[in-house]
Amino acid sequence: MGHFSVRVVRSSGKPAEDVGVMISYHGILGGYEEKRTDSDGCVEFHNYENNSGTIWVHGKEMGEHSLADGKTYSFTV
Repeated sequence: MGHFSVRVVRSSGKPAEDVGVMISYHGILGGYEEKRTDSDGCVEFHNYENNSGTIWVHGKEMGEHSLADGKTYSFTV
């Protein structure tokens, strides 16, 4: 099992601390995982069975992604 990261920044370019990020995993295992960003605007999730999933940031759907091992997905809020 690997990991992937989500990085969230403000429109000013500064890291967005304490922002909720949720992953809706697709596939047989499915399920949800929710965490909050750290002071660098980052949060790390497990990559279960290389499934794809939908990323939500601050309650807004950011689309479906492959959730590749070692990848960082960046979003602006």
